[in-house]
Amino acid sequence: MNRLWVRLAGAFLAVALLAVIAVAVVVNRATERSFRSYVGRQNIVGGNSELVRALEAHYAARGSWDGADGLLPGQQGSRGDGRGQGQARGAGPGYLVAGTDGVIAAANDRAEIGRALTDDERSRAVTLTVAGRTVGYLTRAGVEAQALDRAQQGFLDEVTDALVLAALGAIALAVVLAVVLAWVLVRPLGALRQSAEAIARGNLGAQMPVEGPAEYRAVAAAFNRMSTALAESNALRQRMATDIAHELRAPVSVMRAQLEAMLDGVFPLNADQLAIVYDETLHLGRLVEDLRLLTHAEAGRLPLSLEPVDPAPFVQRVVTEFLPLAQDQQITLETAVAPDLPAIRADADRLRQVFANLIANALAHTPAGGRVTVSAQAGADVVRFAVADTGPGLTPQQAAHVFERFYRTDDARRRDQGGSGLGLAITQELVRLHGGQITVRSAPGAGSTFTFEIPVASPRVTQNGPASL
Repeated sequence: MNRLWVRLAGAFLAVALLAVIAVAVVVNRATERSFRSYVGRQNIVGGNSELVRALEAHYAARGSWDGADGLLPGQQGSRGDGRGQGQARGAGPGYLVAGTDGVIAAANDRAEIGRALTDDERSRAVTLTVAGRTVGYLTRAGVEAQALDRAQQGFLDEVTDALVLAALGAIALAVVLAVVLAWVLVRPLGALRQSAEAIARGNLGAQMPVEGPAEYRAVAAAFNRMSTALAESNALRQRMATDIAHELRAPVSVMRAQLEAMLDGVFPLNADQLAIVYDETLHLGRLVEDLRLLTHAEAGRLPLSLEPVDPAPFVQRVVTEFLPLAQDQQITLETAVAPDLPAIRADADRLRQVFANLIANALAHTPAGGRVTVSAQAGADVVRFAVADTGPGLTPQQAAHVFERFYRTDDARRRDQGGSGLGLAITQELVRLHGGQITVRSAPGAGSTFTFEIPVASPRVTQNGPASL
């Protein structure tokens, strides 16, 4: 089956199988080798405890193994003829005495003297000690393992059988654990697949459970954020399409009604009636231009010519432009600019548009006799601007949506009197393109304060083309 959980289970099982077999083989061989070495040492010592004591006494008396071959069983009384015939016939494998360096110093067969003990001989050797210090080793000649009797061989067979049973049990447990672990690892992918299929069917915003290991939780959280963003983007697109259709339908309906009335003779065909149609075309033009500007700003394709701008005279110049409008509405328009403000890095035309949108919005929501204050003060690597009014203020719900497209705090206002509903959305994007951020602080009956920050100019600032900040 070409399934991930099957592959994972097979991989886990293969690793476990190899590990169990390797451990069983190594343990079996190590056990057999150690047991045979133990039996060999016992065979050497068994019945020869007097030999061990005699050799240790010999070394204690002489400080070396010279003449120790005369103490070995099967050794003739003489040292022999020196031609390797010292071992008695029928004595079996001869005894070997080696120093601490493993080199044979005494043996039944003198031909053995001078060579090093083999690993098998050394593993079966009995340690010879004097005053608690190792002085040599006693073993038997030959590299073949000692033969085991029936009881000893039965013990090794029982150990082997136990290892086989343990290996089979470990393999069975590995199969169960591999399947369970593979299923646990693959199960979150099923939830991810179901959520992805739900999104493909149009159920944007489908969520998957955030559970399991940290890596799965991170993937699930990222998927849920993506799904939520898709749902919000789709809702915004639908809402935007509805709002645009509504915004366009109103002036088009007015123009159509006016033109039909003039064609039917209901209204006279004169300059006053044509002026109404002309005003609606201007409103349509502003709406289309605002949409174009906002779309370019959100996509980061709006060209900015960034250069150092002195905040104080810039704010004073923009406020001066709005003084006549404020006076007509009987509103006090004033400035509160801190001295010695650092230059900011901005596009003067786009920044003026930000101030114009905020001041016009404040004047539109401030009753006669009210006050609008434009302030500027230095912050950490930024200059903080604020436009505050004494209007009716915003509820928390209104403040949360005030920067959205086509959002109006007063639903009863006519759209032709309330602008396009894009001014604050454009303002937010222009501030963002300058590397700043804008916020609103308001409460019902306490007025509103729109605050935004623009980074200060670096010591060397050149005029740029399209900005990507």
